[in-house]
Amino acid sequence: MVQFGGALAHSGRGNLVEPLVLILIVVCAGVLAVPLLGLLVSRSRGGLRSWLRERRRIRVAATAELRARALMSELCPHGWRAQITLFREADAQLRTARGGERDRVALDWSELEDESGAAAVMRRVWAPTIGEALDAMVADRRTDETLEQIEHGAVADGALWPDP
Repeated sequence: MVQFGGALAHSGRGNLVEPLVLILIVVCAGVLAVPLLGLLVSRSRGGLRSWLRERRRIRVAATAELRARALMSELCPHGWRAQITLFREADAQLRTARGGERDRVALDWSELEDESGAAAVMRRVWAPTIGEALDAMVADRRTDETLEQIEHGAVADGALWPDP
């Protein structure tokens, strides 16, 4: 043992100070590391969530036009047109929404008649964003279609439409 230096480490005397100091150092490191890791994980999780939320919002905005085109093509069999107008905050034409936010996007849309290309229905919807304006246009056309179905059902039942 003396030859390999083991006699100094294991001299036969019970030296408990060194292991206790080592345990104390590990415990102190753990006491410091656990809260720091908790803080790091919570912040990184929050950052990841906000990144995913922003990515999802951008993806939804990018597909809003494609979704509106597909739905309006189904709802308007003879065609449709839309024009989007963006207003500045200072413009007097802006509409104030329920929550106090100003609607800055006006979307004028029209459903076309048969093959003539004349406008059968012309409407304007307001919204704070382009995506919401496109959704409002689709909802407006769905409402028109529902009213048309009610009208056709009333006429088929023998009712005079509109009532005189």
